[in-house]
Amino acid sequence: MENVLKDKIAAGEMCVGGWLTVASAEVAEALASVGFDWIAVDMEHGSCGIAEAEQAFVACERHGCVPLVRLPEADPILARRLLDAGAAGFLVPAVSDAAAFSEFARHCSFPPNGMRGVSLERFNLWGDRFEDYIRDFSPILVPMIENRAGVAASRDLARLDCVDALFFGPYDLSADLGTPGEFETQAFATAKSRVLEACRSHGKAAGGHQVMPDPELLGGLIRDGFRLIAFATDIIAMRHALARFGEAVPH
Repeated sequence: MENVLKDKIAAGEMCVGGWLTVASAEVAEALASVGFDWIAVDMEHGSCGIAEAEQAFVACERHGCVPLVRLPEADPILARRLLDAGAAGFLVPAVSDAAAFSEFARHCSFPPNGMRGVSLERFNLWGDRFEDYIRDFSPILVPMIENRAGVAASRDLARLDCVDALFFGPYDLSADLGTPGEFETQAFATAKSRVLEACRSHGKAAGGHQVMPDPELLGGLIRDGFRLIAFATDIIAMRHALARFGEAVPH
């Protein structure tokens, strides 16, 4: 069972995804059906548990959209359970230690390369795809660079074979820099440049999140060299679309 998104990332193709924060298979399907390459189920800040995440995976698969999960932390047991449910890989928050991330990654791969438990679950159609999955599947693993320690470790993380991309987290990083929500400071620009250079130096994709649904700002990320991009979130996009209703309503 090939991981199509992993192949596209490795080939340097543009991969734009949506961001699911609400525990709703219907919203997941609405996102997947607009043409995103992937959807991140946000289990750090969103309301999905494992059962709701699995429902979102099913909705994504119906539209050829690859389901990823933003984990709440590098929890290997939760990661194993989500892989069993059909996750194609993970965005892992606030990573700043290459050795620790490498150890986490071992829990996401089967022996002899790792220590993931072998079972008959949804991910291999309860055994119907056992051989294909064991032979071909490799999870997408993306450390999120969200603080100064992560920026400092970005080169070590990018050189890991298990890493597919580094994901630049703008809000958390700006907060760690002491300027939350400010993306035009010199310190922020320097940090972003260091992460992009780490990716270029080791042939890894650079990921980022354009949180506001602004196509011009999305174009700016693309010009900067980002290739694994999340665009908006479900709720931010909805609020953005409805925010101007007052202009049409007489008061």
